[in-house]
Amino acid sequence: MFKKILALLFISLVLSAFVSAHSGKPKYHVIIDTDGAIDDMRAISMFLAQNDTRVLGITCSQGTLGPDSIFVKVNNLLSAFHHEGIPVGLDKKLDKDLPPWAAYTQKIKWASSESSQLVSQKISSAELISSVFENYPDKITLVALGSLKTYAELVEQHPEYEDKIERIVWYNNPYIDTDFNESVSPESYTYFKQKDIPLEVVGNNTDHYNVDAAYLEAIKTTNSQYARQIAWVHQHPEIVSRMQAEHLQLWDDLVALYLTVPILFQTENTEGKVSYVTMQNGLPDDVVNKAISAILGSGTQTTNRVFNTFPVDADLYKPAYAKMLESTIENYGLIEWKAISMTNEIHGHTGIYSIIGAKMGIRAMEYFNVGVNNLTVTTYAGKKPPLSCFNDGIQISSGATIGQGLISISDTILDVPTIIATFNQHKIKISVKPDIAAQMQNEIKYGVQTYGLLTEQYWLYIEKLAIRYWSEFDRNKIFTIEKL
Repeated sequence: MFKKILALLFISLVLSAFVSAHSGKPKYHVIIDTDGAIDDMRAISMFLAQNDTRVLGITCSQGTLGPDSIFVKVNNLLSAFHHEGIPVGLDKKLDKDLPPWAAYTQKIKWASSESSQLVSQKISSAELISSVFENYPDKITLVALGSLKTYAELVEQHPEYEDKIERIVWYNNPYIDTDFNESVSPESYTYFKQKDIPLEVVGNNTDHYNVDAAYLEAIKTTNSQYARQIAWVHQHPEIVSRMQAEHLQLWDDLVALYLTVPILFQTENTEGKVSYVTMQNGLPDDVVNKAISAILGSGTQTTNRVFNTFPVDADLYKPAYAKMLESTIENYGLIEWKAISMTNEIHGHTGIYSIIGAKMGIRAMEYFNVGVNNLTVTTYAGKKPPLSCFNDGIQISSGATIGQGLISISDTILDVPTIIATFNQHKIKISVKPDIAAQMQNEIKYGVQTYGLLTEQYWLYIEKLAIRYWSEFDRNKIFTIEKL
C-alpha cells in the first residue's frame, strides 16, 4: 500500500508539472519509427497527446507489417487527429516473411477513414529524417518501436548526424533470448552497442500491465481524442478476444510512458552507452493506467501564464456565453474556448472575423501538432477592419504575434480570410471555404443595411452572429488546407 501511495504521489507531482508548466516549447523532440503493431498505435497516440513532446516525423519500417501497409495506417491515424502536417516516411520492403500475427494486425484499422484528404507524399525514411536533421535547431530523440534498422542505416550514411541525436529509446525485451524487434535486424542492435550514442532499451519483463477492461476504463476518464481513438480501435472483435485471454500487454506503450515519467522506471543494467530499463518493481497496474490516462489527457489542457486553470465556471460568464459554454467546450475543446474568449476580451468586442481567426490559428497548430509560439504566419487580411480583425484572432490563438516577430501582414489582401503558416520549413495555405466566406459577407451586409453601420443595434446583431459562429462552426470543416 505504501508503494502504491508513493507512486501515485510521484505521478501527481510529475504530471502536474508536465501539464501546467508547458511554455509552448517542447522538452522532447522526437522522430518515431514504427513497424505497424497495435501497441505502436497506442504509443504513437501517447506521443501525439503530450504537450511537452514534439513529433517531427514518423517512419514506417518492416516488422509486424510491411512499410506500405503501415504508411496507410499512420496517415489515417494522423488524419483522425487532424495532425496531417506530421510527415511520414517509408523504408524499403525487406526480403523477409512477416510474423504469424501480421494477418490479424493488418485487419485492425487505426482510424475509421480509409483515406485522408491530405495524405503525406511517399518519401523515403532517410529523406524524411535528413530533412528534419538539416532544418531543426534542437537535438532529437530517435524512438524505435520496431527494429533499429532505419536508424542504423541513417547513422552509417550520415555520420555527421550523430551529434544531433540526443539519444535512442527502443522497445526491446533484453531478457528474452531474441525479442522480435531485435530479430528483424540483429546487426543494427550490435551496431549501436558499439557507437557512442546513448541507447535506452525499454522492456516489460513481467506478466503485468495488461491492456484490458481496467486499462480502457482508466483512459476513458479523460476527455481526449487520443484516448477515444485507442478505445475505438480496441473494440475490434479480434482485439477484444485477445484482451479477454490476457494476451495483450503494454509493450511499446512503455517507451512513451518512460520518456514522460521516467521515475516509474528503473535501470536494470548498463553496458557502455546502452541502458536496460524496466518498470519499478511491484508497481500496481492501476498506477500505470492512471499515468497513461494523464498523458493522453494532457494535450486537452490549456497552457496558462496567469491562471492556474482557465475558468470554466458558467457563473463567471455573461448569460449568452454561459449558455453555450458546456456544449461548445464539449464540441471543440477547452483550448479553442480559451483562445476565442481571450480574443474577444483583447479585441474589444465579440467579432466575427476575430473569432474565425482564432479558430484558424488553433487549426494550424493542430495540423502541425505544435503549441503556441511555434508557427510563423503571413496573413492576407490587410490592416483595415472588419477583415483585419481576423489578424487579432490569429495572433492570440497561435502566439504568432507582432511582439514575437512571428507574424507579417501581406500587402496582398484577399476577400477570403487566408494565412500561410510555416513550421520547420513546411508550409500550408489555410483559407475559409468560399461558401462560409460568402455567408459571413452576406450576413454582415444584411446587418449594415438593416441597422446602419456601427450603430448600437448593429453591434448587438454582430455579437449574436459571432456567438452563433463560435458555437456552430467546426474548425475542422470550415477551412481548406493546401500544402505548399
